[in-house]
Amino acid sequence: MKVNWNSEVDDDLRPRPADGLAATFHENTKLAPETARRQAAALTMTPLEKYLSSRGFRQHPHLPSVPLPPCAPSEARLGEVLRGRRSRRDLSGPLSFPQLSALVQQALGPTLVYETEPERITQALRAWPSAGGLYPLDAYVVARRVDGLEPGVYHYNLATVALERLPTRGPDELLRDGFFWQEWVTSAAAAILLVAAFERTLAKYGERGYRLVLLDAGHAAQNVLLVAEQEQVSACAVAGFCDDALAADLDLDGVDEAVVHAIILGTPGASDTPDTPDPPDPADAADAADAPPGTTGTTGTTGTPGGG
Repeated sequence: MKVNWNSEVDDDLRPRPADGLAATFHENTKLAPETARRQAAALTMTPLEKYLSSRGFRQHPHLPSVPLPPCAPSEARLGEVLRGRRSRRDLSGPLSFPQLSALVQQALGPTLVYETEPERITQALRAWPSAGGLYPLDAYVVARRVDGLEPGVYHYNLATVALERLPTRGPDELLRDGFFWQEWVTSAAAAILLVAAFERTLAKYGERGYRLVLLDAGHAAQNVLLVAEQEQVSACAVAGFCDDALAADLDLDGVDEAVVHAIILGTPGASDTPDTPDPPDPADAADAADAPPGTTGTTGTTGTPGGG
């Protein structure tokens, strides 16, 4: 039977748009001089909008919470951290709670809290650049093997400096279904999930704001990766996850709020770095064959047959 396709299809036989969704989105969110002028005229925020944007992060005061321990100062030099950063997947060893606290607070927490003038609105700046200072990201921690912290799924509350425990499935099930049963993820000690509340940025920047939200996620994730290197924690950023599964576990609608990035964390476990003996030297093997009983070839060491 001969079949005539009316349009191109992808590998799963789904119709492919003529230019592709990515190209369509990119083209329709470009800035031209006139659109930039119009947007700039509308970017001035009212005092109420400034107040609302300063409170633009989730809080769960009704949930049980665990205070984060203070971060110890680090003597690591930035240049060394940058040179040493690598994506690592040997993650089955545990983290300590202070290590996790440093990752969350130093990479994602406030770096400066100040009052605006003349509105006297409290603003909290972070360690990554964010369009309009809107910071549309929330951080969730999936703790599987963190010494000093009960396994569970937590939301980082930057205002109270605490982890709020969500009433959801355990970390093993979340990592399994959320990351397609990949063993290096399901055996990891922890994960940090970055969740975007898109409207925080789209309300000011329109459709182009979607680009800006993803830039936020990239900036914030790099902070986590650098602090991980500083704290001698293995880490790997990953975007290969099941969007809907993670949204369901975090009680998100997956549209207005959705997971946009993930960093998997741990330390090398015993099974990750097995001891592999050096291959025997052929010369030693030949010597051993000619050696008298009770010796081991050219080394001259005396054996003790029978363990006596």
